Amino acid sequence: MDDYEDFEEVFAFDPLFAYGEQTINKILKCRACSMGNELFMDRLLKTLGLDEANDLYPPRSNQDLRDLHVQIIESPSPDHHKQSVLYYILKDIPHKDVHSSASAFAKAVFLPERYRIFMDGIYHLDRAQFAKALDYLTEPVLIPTFPEEIMYTLCTHPEQRDEQLPLVYYYTVSPAITSPKIVAAFFSVLAKASVTEAFFWARKQGGSSHRSLFEQLINDVLDGPEGEGRARKSVELIHLPFSGEEEVWFDAYLGEGRGKDLHGAEDALSARRTVTSRSAVITDSDKGLGPKSSDGMDWSSLGSSFERGSISAK
Repeated sequence: MDDYEDFEEVFAFDPLFAYGEQTINKILKCRACSMGNELFMDRLLKTLGLDEANDLYPPRSNQDLRDLHVQIIESPSPDHHKQSVLYYILKDIPHKDVHSSASAFAKAVFLPERYRIFMDGIYHLDRAQFAKALDYLTEPVLIPTFPEEIMYTLCTHPEQRDEQLPLVYYYTVSPAITSPKIVAAFFSVLAKASVTEAFFWARKQGGSSHRSLFEQLINDVLDGPEGEGRARKSVELIHLPFSGEEEVWFDAYLGEGRGKDLHGAEDALSARRTVTSRSAVITDSDKGLGPKSSDGMDWSSLGSSFERGSISAK
């Protein structure tokens, strides 16, 4: 392509093209469900200096599209950044060969592969196609861009129901997460997957974050949906290798803190004290002899109580 700054050349397939009503409504719906009512495309436009992104995209007419093209071209940003945004826009264009206009543009302007891959990823993310988005966003060639926003989207988007996807992104990309809100959102997903893994992850955060996440873990476990899952996680929680400091936090949170009214708070405290006192020793000869009771605590009935939700909250 000789000149990507020429609208007629970029949109040579149809210089009179305008977004259809269905496409516009779909984009607006996706924006309404996005973090802060902001698409990743909106964030990209703002990096180009176009602060009124919501008014610019999606363009409602051919003239709006032309105006958007002009503002992109006049941005002082590097060429590859401006070309990447145009590539994203071209992916909106229906074509017999899916997105061939975008692909042809990328080849014509020699758009670097990592830019194209990233734009493909956030395009699918904006369209709530999360698994497909991660196929691109976890590519090793990429430098993490908008990592916290991507993580928060994967953890909280109302249409994102696969709890493994945030973990895939985190362990593949290793994004730096510093926002307390996003840390908490990711931690909730991690705790659902593994109480033990969440426990050790919280330790690595250090400082006040360690305690707040530790308390969040207790809350997420005891306040979870009643049933077998809560029973299993509750037992896993009270058997974790707490440090002396964590023991104090556990007692304080469930005994007199914000967690005292949680389901089974008093029973969790009693169970934890039984575990740490090691007053009950189950040997191989005890196996198969039925439930054991120690310090007045029947471990079988405890698990069943957590499952049924029959332990009264104190």
